[in-house]
Amino acid sequence: MPEYKSLYRKWRPKTFTDVYGQEHITKVLQNQVATGKVSHAYLFTGSRGTGKTTCAKILAKAANCENPEGGNPCNRCETCLGIEGGRIIDVIEMDAASNNGVDNIREMREEVAYTPGESSKKVYIIDEVHMLSTGAFNAFLKTLEEPPPHIIFILATTEINKLPATIMSRCQRHDFRRIPPETIAKRLNYVCGEEKIEIEPKAVDLIARLSGGALRDALSILEVCIADSENKTITFEYVSTLTGHFDTEKMVGLCFHIKNGDAKSALRIFWELYDNSMDCNNFCASLLEMFRNIQVARLTRDTAHINLDIGDAERIVALSEGFDGEKLVGCSAAVGEVIVNLGRYTVNKRVAVELMIVELCYMGGGAVLAQAKADKTDKTEDSSQHNFDRYADLVEEIGKENKMLAANLKTGNCIIDEGAKKAVIYTDSGFKCSILNEEKNLFSIQSNLDKFTGGKYAVSIELHNSAQNKPAQNSIDDIIGSV
Repeated sequence: MPEYKSLYRKWRPKTFTDVYGQEHITKVLQNQVATGKVSHAYLFTGSRGTGKTTCAKILAKAANCENPEGGNPCNRCETCLGIEGGRIIDVIEMDAASNNGVDNIREMREEVAYTPGESSKKVYIIDEVHMLSTGAFNAFLKTLEEPPPHIIFILATTEINKLPATIMSRCQRHDFRRIPPETIAKRLNYVCGEEKIEIEPKAVDLIARLSGGALRDALSILEVCIADSENKTITFEYVSTLTGHFDTEKMVGLCFHIKNGDAKSALRIFWELYDNSMDCNNFCASLLEMFRNIQVARLTRDTAHINLDIGDAERIVALSEGFDGEKLVGCSAAVGEVIVNLGRYTVNKRVAVELMIVELCYMGGGAVLAQAKADKTDKTEDSSQHNFDRYADLVEEIGKENKMLAANLKTGNCIIDEGAKKAVIYTDSGFKCSILNEEKNLFSIQSNLDKFTGGKYAVSIELHNSAQNKPAQNSIDDIIGSV
């Protein structure tokens, strides 16, 4: 039985021309090989799956090829075939994650003195080079700066910020970009054609978007879909189910209800997704990305930077109209906080997400708070009443004891009446109002307010007038009970 190779290994490019999405790098490397001006040290940096190691291997072949073709290796000579098959020992791949000590670098320094045995150049490909220790970097400096003429170093890293400046200054640096979804889709279509795989165009686009700019990830997702498709056509719905991706139409609908403060309809969509075996973590991640797309659409008014197909992107642009910017920022922060909490200590993830959705629907943003302050100013001509300027600091202090209480206070504001010795906290939803009016929460607010003001004020929680005009937003019990 022949050995099985993963798709990303089977379809790894063998020439610079075959590399997708990195033309700004491959053209330079081709020209250097063609003109015989190959550098002694290269630094390839970029996110995972963008072609760093692939280009390093192609460069190793091209620099040693007996009959290079326009800067590309011929892939027919003994040297190319030997390097491709791993039979030539003059191309050495090192994993710096497991060979990161001074002794490993010393051993390499001793080896570079020897001339190559079967090829013209000895090439060292050092992957994840940022994992080398400080001592190893220092031991590497002199060799990297002035290696023997038969040596080429190719360093690859995903975390360029961890490399010392002394290392970077001795290398020719090339930055690999994330590959655009349309370029990944083109490559996937080519692979599917060669492998005789039937796949819907929308499924290809979805895989390309889910890969995050990494072609290797895209091929890995495709391979999983092939393995479980039982020789049937790979559909958009199938890829969505397999990867945990959510129907964009439902997510757009959910964001529409959040925009309009319709918690009942938003919860209905969530429950429909949950009943279909939805993962709460994936749901929150998708919702956060949706808020990001809406914010981008709101600011740019075009679809260029929205990571969706053109039809869905246009719907996002339409949805962004009238969406308050401050509310979007608040929604994104709230979802991000829930994502962190889901992974740490949340026991009942469903309840946590439901409460988050209700909070998002009731979140009024800066516009509501500004209106609340304006309304209270209009009503109070008495100079003894004033806004409590350190309200944000008060909420932060309360958050050290009770994060949930602070979250419910965050979108409110506080008016202090010096004459009556009263402090009124105005909130933007009945749900929050009922939470804050619980005895233990009032006590916590009262004690912390006394510390900040140095006085004694009777604390009360009231619903802001603009929120009182929304009868559907009274409590979560009303919402769930009426569905």
